[in-house]
Amino acid sequence: MPVRRADAPEPERRDLDVRGTSVRMLSGGAGPDLVFLHGAGGAGRWLEFQARLAERFHVRCPSHPGHGGSPAAEWIEHISDLAFHYLDLLDTLRLERVHLVGASFGGWIAAEVAVMASHRLASLTLIDPVGIKVDGWIYPFLFGMDIPEIVQTVFHNPMAALALAPPDQSVDTLAFQYRQGAAIARVSWNPYLYDPLLRRRLARITTPTLLCWGAHDRLAPVEPCAQAWVKEVPGARLRVFADSGHVPHVEEPAAVAAAIAEFCGGIR
Repeated sequence: MPVRRADAPEPERRDLDVRGTSVRMLSGGAGPDLVFLHGAGGAGRWLEFQARLAERFHVRCPSHPGHGGSPAAEWIEHISDLAFHYLDLLDTLRLERVHLVGASFGGWIAAEVAVMASHRLASLTLIDPVGIKVDGWIYPFLFGMDIPEIVQTVFHNPMAALALAPPDQSVDTLAFQYRQGAAIARVSWNPYLYDPLLRRRLARITTPTLLCWGAHDRLAPVEPCAQAWVKEVPGARLRVFADSGHVPHVEEPAAVAAAIAEFCGGIR
């Protein structure tokens, strides 16, 4: 089961004000600036993937509004609002250019950022992103699934789900999960898990782009989903991870972190 490396330093926990919106952020490491945008259920987590990236980068992991320690923000009504929010976060942190990594829902946000402001990115890595309409594919409706169905859909190795499992089933934890689900539904319910305009806009991305994909992804399969992103993002490279489902950074953290470090290191 992927966990935080025992020998890794504890991340710093900070509360930021981003143009009036409160944000909880974990950070650690030293080196080039890298921002990681988490997927559903990944808020406030510093697991092996982040710890390995922190060996090469100064990693910052903000929690989306309504996720983790970040309170909900009523002004966020569309996925583009989250993209602008993260551009504001870069300004707040005085980061001119960063390596941006996003997983699943966070990959969708990262892609929206890239079409708006590629000049703010040194590189872009998308890990099994959702966010575009793919011909011949309908994303499974996660909001209607029970936990065993979600685990089967998202993970290749079901035991890896324990890394993102809630600590208990207390009232506070259930309320926390409901708040996160509501925050995601607010921007992705209708249409479900995609922005109708994003696929057309992907051609605007000018930053070097790496697509990391789990070979056994059942939510957004390599064929046709990854191939659609490869087709639309100029010059995008695709790496497929043989032992992963929708979250290869959780199921194969060392391999995915190494692929990102290698990719970023080769950019001139």
